[in-house]
Amino acid sequence: MQSSSLMRLAGLAAVLSGASSVIGDLLSLIVDLESTESAATAPYVIVFLLYLLGAVLLLLGLVGLYTSQSEAAGVLGLLGFLVAFLGTALVSGALWFELFITPSLATEAPELAEAELGLAGFILSFLSVIVGWILFGVATLRARVYPRPAAVLLIVGAVVSFVPIPLSGVFLSVAVAWLGLVLFTGRGMAGEQPSRVS
Repeated sequence: MQSSSLMRLAGLAAVLSGASSVIGDLLSLIVDLESTESAATAPYVIVFLLYLLGAVLLLLGLVGLYTSQSEAAGVLGLLGFLVAFLGTALVSGALWFELFITPSLATEAPELAEAELGLAGFILSFLSVIVGWILFGVATLRARVYPRPAAVLLIVGAVVSFVPIPLSGVFLSVAVAWLGLVLFTGRGMAGEQPSRVS
């Protein structure tokens, strides 16, 4: 398979990641994700299935988003990519737990489901995601390969994505989908990568 086809597939993965996460966020408005009673319900499982699918596709999309601007993004881009990739992989593990373990815990051991299991790990994972995507967004903005508004939205989305308010993750998801669409179609990308930025 040619590298251009792989880049298009990575762009498509980013688009699908953003769409899956936005749908999960919208559904979370009607599903109580904090309630132990709802953890064993189909709507809860569907929301976390969408979130997990979005996170896995995001890992694939991130590789293409970075590769397409790696030279222009420089050291900051590499650092942002590595931290964002690590944080997203760690969050994928948390989402896997919510999808496959929490419903069983809610049924078999509700008091354990309500306990703050691995809180330090969750905090570290989400901080890695925030810092990684902010760094990646700044590198993307500086590289000038993708549209400037998409890069700004990526930074804003990373900052607000884990604020505990409804739909706070939508900005990051929309930014990822936008960048993915640009990568998939090739429209809106700078024709030539600018010289390397450190």
